[in-house]
Amino acid sequence: MSTVTIGFSPREQFSLAAESLQRIFDYTSIPFNLIVVDCNTPKVYWQQIEQVLKGRSNVKVIHTDRYLMPNQAKNLVIQSAKDDFLCLIENDVIVEEGWLSQLIAACEEQAADVAIPRIIEGPVGATKVHWDPSLGEVRSVQTTNGAKWEILPPKGDLQLDRGSHRRMIELSGEAHCQLYRRSVFDKVAPFDEELIYLDWIDSSLALYNAKIPVVFEPKSVVHFWHPYSPHLDELDYFFKRWDLKQAAKELDRIQKKWNLVKMTADLDFVVERNRIGQLHAIKEELKALISPQESFILVDEDILNGSEIIEDFRTIPFTEHNGQYWGQPADDETAIREFERLHQAGASAIVFLWHTFWWLDYYVGFYDYLRQKFSCVLRNDCVIAFDLR
Repeated sequence: MSTVTIGFSPREQFSLAAESLQRIFDYTSIPFNLIVVDCNTPKVYWQQIEQVLKGRSNVKVIHTDRYLMPNQAKNLVIQSAKDDFLCLIENDVIVEEGWLSQLIAACEEQAADVAIPRIIEGPVGATKVHWDPSLGEVRSVQTTNGAKWEILPPKGDLQLDRGSHRRMIELSGEAHCQLYRRSVFDKVAPFDEELIYLDWIDSSLALYNAKIPVVFEPKSVVHFWHPYSPHLDELDYFFKRWDLKQAAKELDRIQKKWNLVKMTADLDFVVERNRIGQLHAIKEELKALISPQESFILVDEDILNGSEIIEDFRTIPFTEHNGQYWGQPADDETAIREFERLHQAGASAIVFLWHTFWWLDYYVGFYDYLRQKFSCVLRNDCVIAFDLR
């Protein structure tokens, strides 16, 4: 019987790690060894992890007193793992029953060296398939500068992957959870530690270049889920992970390293992660403007449901029905009418976070109405607020 090591390491934060680990123990039906990377984990989260690991004999912990980026942590696991298979899984992944045995079966039955599960965005119960929509196939094309690789998007509707068909794929894709034969790392170099943002593109192309067969097994299901905002004690690691200057360097580095026609990635995702990291600072800015006793309109509030960012405020979703978010208004007239209803009911401000800035371009009449009647008291790359008092 094949043996397997699970390598468990951080991705961008720590607060889900204990839950993620517990799920691995609860929903893995075959024997395994576990290597956990502790890289300066905040004390509160490491204590939670220790409780999950307590009394288990199949566990090895690699400790460092400094933050490690994902590729650095994974390379430490590779050096320590000795089993036939190595499954690298990040600490914000939630597994479902049979996830690992399905991946091993796929490798053995398809004569593949790498197996990829079906990754779902969101907690258990969610259904949206998570996949890089630009990373599907590679072809060689002739250019004025010679032959280059071009990355093409996947074929078909990835949202139809509901466990019906296993298939071989060219590119391994997202790095949240991947099973490798240990022998793969005798054929390809360890993960490139100079890469932080574009690690999944680099590793996919490295496997493709080495002609490593990769199988996608949709019957193996894991969930990629992170709280919308990291906690305050995770922010240092979070911002180190999503450093904009580092990410910008990687765009050029990857294109040159693999002789690509063009990059399929840009900086939009990193910009978004940085804005998410700013939510705690935004909260303090709003607290300076709006007292806890006052209610304010938070446009498209639903995206922050359950977040600690709004737990101290009396927020009103926009649009609103029976206290719940009711969707986007049909037109400017509807937006103005609904806004005035909430204003007359006592709302002291209206707040737009960056993901709703598009409202100001789409509902031009509504935006003009706000600017003509009320003062804009806060405006930056992440938030716009109008005082309605």
